[in-house]
Amino acid sequence: MPGSDHLSEAPRPPLTYRVTPRQWLAIDVAASVLAILVIAFGLRVWHGPRFVMPTAGVAAASVAASLPVAVRRLWPLPVLAVVTTAVAALTAVGRAPLTSDVMLGMASYMAAVRLPRLRAVASLVAAEGAIFAGLLTAAATAHTQNVMLHSMLACAAMWFTGSGVRERRRYQAGLADQEAQRQRAEAERGRHALAEERLRIARELHDVLAHSLSVVTVQAGVGRKVGAARPAEALRALRSVEDASRGALDEVRRVLCLLRSDDEPGGSPAITDGAGVPAPDPALAPAPGLGDLDGLAATVRTARIPVRVVLTGDAAAVPPAAALTAYRIVQEALTNVVRHAPGAEAAVRVGISPAGVRIRVTDTGRDPWAGPADPADGDVTARTGTGGHGIAGMRERAAIFGGTLEAGPLPGQGFQVTAFLPAAPAAAGRVA
Repeated sequence: MPGSDHLSEAPRPPLTYRVTPRQWLAIDVAASVLAILVIAFGLRVWHGPRFVMPTAGVAAASVAASLPVAVRRLWPLPVLAVVTTAVAALTAVGRAPLTSDVMLGMASYMAAVRLPRLRAVASLVAAEGAIFAGLLTAAATAHTQNVMLHSMLACAAMWFTGSGVRERRRYQAGLADQEAQRQRAEAERGRHALAEERLRIARELHDVLAHSLSVVTVQAGVGRKVGAARPAEALRALRSVEDASRGALDEVRRVLCLLRSDDEPGGSPAITDGAGVPAPDPALAPAPGLGDLDGLAATVRTARIPVRVVLTGDAAAVPPAAALTAYRIVQEALTNVVRHAPGAEAAVRVGISPAGVRIRVTDTGRDPWAGPADPADGDVTARTGTGGHGIAGMRERAAIFGGTLEAGPLPGQGFQVTAFLPAAPAAAGRVA
C-alpha cells in the first residue's frame, strides 16, 4: 500500500546534520576568502565590480580578521583571539564593515559551541573588552563619526546563539544516554524474566516427569520380573504404567499449552481420547493442590511404596500458588522414595495453621529384599548429592514463598524432608 510505504521511509535529518566535516571546512574557506575581498579591497558587485586598494596596515588587519575563520572548527580559541584583535584594530581606524562582524560572529559562535563553559565565557568577555578598547580609540581620534556598537552586538549575539546550541546538544546527548540506559535496563529485565521463566518451566517439567517416570520404571520392572509366573500381577503393573504415563502426558500437555501463544496460527490442536472424543483442554485443568495428595499417594502405592497421608487444617484456606508449591514438594519427596528407597514405607504429614503450611515426608529406608534401586542413585547419600535437581528444586520453591526446606537422613535408617511455607509469602501472587 502507498500509505504503508510512506510510513516505512525514515525521515531525513536536517541539512546541517547531512553536511560532512570536509564540506563545512570548504564553506568556511569560501566565506573567509570572500570576506577578505570585501573587507580589504572593498569589493562591490552592484553598478559593476570595483575594488579599492587599501593600505598595507588595513590589508593585514583585514586578512587577519577573515582568513583564520577557515580553521575555526580546529582551533576555536586562537581563531577568536586573532579575529577579535583584527576587528578591534579596524574599529580603531574606522574601517570595520559589517562583513567583519560576520567573521567575528562566526568565530565567537564556534568558541561558544566548542569550548568549556568557563573558557567560553572568558573568551566572550575578552573579545568584548578588546572591541570596546577599539571603540574608545576611535572616539579619541578623528574617526568618531564611524564609531558604532555593531561589532560588540554581533559578537555577543552569535556567542549566545552558540551557547544555546551547545546546551541543546548536551541535552540531546543526555536524553540519548538515558534512552540507552533504559534500553539496557529493559533488556536486562527481559533476560532476567526469561531466565526465571525457564527455571520455572524446568522445575515444573522435572516434578511431573521425574515422579511419573519413576513409577513407570518401577512398574515396568515388576511386570518384566513376574510376567511369566504371575500374568495377572504383570497386567496390573502394565495398567499402572499406562495410568502414570497418561497422567504425565496430560501434565506435559497442560504446561506446553500454557506456553503456546494465543494468537499462534491455527490455535491449539484438538486433543482427543482413545475413542476420538474431544478431551478437556489440559491448559484449562486446575493445577494440583493439597486436596490431590490422596491421588498422588495412590500413584506411589502402585510402585509398591506404602504411603500414609495425614492432612490437618483447612486446605481451602491456602492460596492456590502455595498449595501447588506444597503439592510439588510432597511429590518430589515421594519420587525420591520411589527412586532411592524401593520397598520403604512413606508417611506424609501436612499441617495447615494460621502461621503457614508445615510439611514433613519421611520414609523407613530401602528394603534390602526389594531389589536394587536406581544404579545412579542407589543410596541415601545420593539424595543429598549435587548431581540431581530434586532437593535443590524443592528449596527454590520454598524460598519463593519465604519458606525453608531441610532434607537429610534419619538416625539409623530412613530419610526425612521438612518444609515450612509461611502464611504471608515473600512472593505473594507468584506461581511456583
